[in-house]
Amino acid sequence: MASSVQLTKFGNQVAGHDKLLQFSTNDLMVIKPSTQTELQFYEDSQNDLEFRCWIPKCYGSLHAATESELQMLEQQQGNGQLEQEGAAQVPLLPQQQQQQRLQDSEGRPLDEHLCLENLLHGFTRPCIMDLKIGSRLYDNDADEAKITKMKENAKGTTIESLAARIAGMKVYDTTRGEWALYDKNYGKSRTKDDIADAILAYFFPTSSYAHISEEANRKTLKDEKAAITSKRISSNKMEWLLECFIEEVSGIREYLEEHPSIQLIGSSLLFIYEGDKNAADAVWKKMLEEDRKEKQQQKENEDKEGDEDEEEEEEEERPPMYDLRLIDFAHSSWSSKQEEQDPGILKGLDSVLKLLEQCLERQQQEKL
Repeated sequence: MASSVQLTKFGNQVAGHDKLLQFSTNDLMVIKPSTQTELQFYEDSQNDLEFRCWIPKCYGSLHAATESELQMLEQQQGNGQLEQEGAAQVPLLPQQQQQQRLQDSEGRPLDEHLCLENLLHGFTRPCIMDLKIGSRLYDNDADEAKITKMKENAKGTTIESLAARIAGMKVYDTTRGEWALYDKNYGKSRTKDDIADAILAYFFPTSSYAHISEEANRKTLKDEKAAITSKRISSNKMEWLLECFIEEVSGIREYLEEHPSIQLIGSSLLFIYEGDKNAADAVWKKMLEEDRKEKQQQKENEDKEGDEDEEEEEEEERPPMYDLRLIDFAHSSWSSKQEEQDPGILKGLDSVLKLLEQCLERQQQEKL
């Protein structure tokens, strides 16, 4: 008899409709409900190696098995053709070949879903910020009611003024051992004059920016497993992180301007960095050691120029210090006929760059 795959709620979603799932046996992937448009966007993205670096890896799609597919699977298992021990070995096959029953934690069958890279894998306590970009929030097929609704939702928010808006944040304060969660209403209530303060609260959760007042749309959650420390993540590490994010956003902006056929509607930039001080210090130490080894190897190669390169030793993959990706493509496409990139997208990315540069400047001035 075919065993069903157990999927559980993904607990680190900071924006959207709170419907992401993951396998109960590992955290390598997230399972996301998908539109045909988003499926097609990921499929088209596979042809562009550079752009793929800025979006989550896509491992395929899953759908609820039909009765005939279930019967086929049960017959194969009965004949000894399939051997499976739990969800960890579920074959993630293309849609046409998928023969495994999928259901959520409440036993409800799933429809079409994307299997995407879990960008939080490897982090100990990831700090997450979802920044919506672009001034247009509806696609080409939207009816008048939908267009009116989306315009009303954007009215008075930083979508109008900056073509960017905070959709949600989850931040860890390593000195208190607690999480701060900021919902979409927090982002909607920001203005062009105070959004930089909100982003400073994201990058510096131990600073006064995170504790100026008790926000109605900000709640805290104690981390019972936390090892509380009196020291925050050092200023030089946070300065480096901000510089890295500025460089990444600049690269994305430049690429999108050069490729106007990529039409992004309702997409976001997802920022992630390691918020646990002990974990961040350990990763930083490994990074410095990697740099030292690389410089030493370059020197050795220069000294023995002309000799055959020795085989490099395979090193254990270190945990990440940060990540930045474009996400959410339910209304996006590669088939746009526009000859210039949507000015709303470029404006949004320019706004994000200016905000990050402001944060870096204030971090240096105020020694955050």
